[in-house]
Amino acid sequence: MQYRVDGQRIIAFDDQEPLVGEISFPKVPDTNDHVVVEHVFVQPTYRGQGIAADLVRQFVDYATKEHYTVKLMCPYAVAQFKLHPEYQQLLPVADRFN
Repeated sequence: MQYRVDGQRIIAFDDQEPLVGEISFPKVPDTNDHVVVEHVFVQPTYRGQGIAADLVRQFVDYATKEHYTVKLMCPYAVAQFKLHPEYQQLLPVADRFN
């Protein structure tokens, strides 16, 4: 599986499928460093292979590099951030999970 940043999303793709999955993170208006994770999606035929978790991990790496502050709307992303406390450094302090 390959991943690339495409605007305000990261897409997963392979040789057979140009869009296996994506995580979208539009910027909050009037900010340069705040984004909202809206959704994580993986094509049904590719589900169950860890691609969604990989997309979140790719996003965390990218957001860390870009110094983004992150808000979560996507339930899957919330679950991944709870499962991986190290991701929570990207969240505002008030949004971090205990």
